[in-house]
Amino acid sequence: MEHITSTRNPQLQEMRRLHKKTHREASGFCLVEGIQPCLRAIENGLHVEFLIYAPELLKSPLALMQIADLQRRQIKVLTASKEAFATISERDNPVGLALVAKANPLDLGKITVGKLSILTALFNVKNPGNLGTIVRTTDSIGGSGVILVGQTADPYDPTCIKASMGTVFSVPLARSTEEDFLAWCHDRQVALITTSAQATMDLAKAKFAYPCAVLMGSEGPGLPRDILTGGHWAVRIPMYGQANSLNLAVATGIILYEVRRQLNQN
Repeated sequence: MEHITSTRNPQLQEMRRLHKKTHREASGFCLVEGIQPCLRAIENGLHVEFLIYAPELLKSPLALMQIADLQRRQIKVLTASKEAFATISERDNPVGLALVAKANPLDLGKITVGKLSILTALFNVKNPGNLGTIVRTTDSIGGSGVILVGQTADPYDPTCIKASMGTVFSVPLARSTEEDFLAWCHDRQVALITTSAQATMDLAKAKFAYPCAVLMGSEGPGLPRDILTGGHWAVRIPMYGQANSLNLAVATGIILYEVRRQLNQN
């Protein structure tokens, strides 16, 4: 097994390039770092190009078992010194595990809609940390997928993968234009839930129907007026303190759990 100590190693250079969206898009690969994200990528059947770990850092028995399994499957596994590994990591305290995997295609047609589906849709959400947290929340409520509308962030940004704890590899993801998304919802009879501070309907008083999609806009601009008025429910989250707004990921989580709570009571 090759042991890497030089920061000029070609595999390390490739991993550093994958921090940039342009290179991810050109290559079709993504960088995955951390125990949970790497394990989820492997468990969900992503094509792993190669894996690197630092024996001085990685102590997880489960991760080491998965590495041994990859080796038995003839997948390329490399070791690195902790100093060399640190050059590919953006974490303050890297755990010493990372891999390069083929990113899944983001095809709207592959999102399956059932009678009781709950989906999340994000319009022009630029923050990859918020996106990853929302994907993780969607997974936690048993959501059927996340649809990235417009210029929403790349789900394979390392920051998004980290925030999602690897659930970007288990939750179905798709990218769409606004027009195609609205047509897709109409064709599949997916009801739209939107949110605005100006909405008159309190979230807790709304009675939702399924399948549905919770559609959220970016912090600040929010959703365009035509989308707000075209949804089936425009709801607001009541505010009881001095704050007049919430972080996008927090707001999305509150709405998704209310939608899930009502489904559980049906």
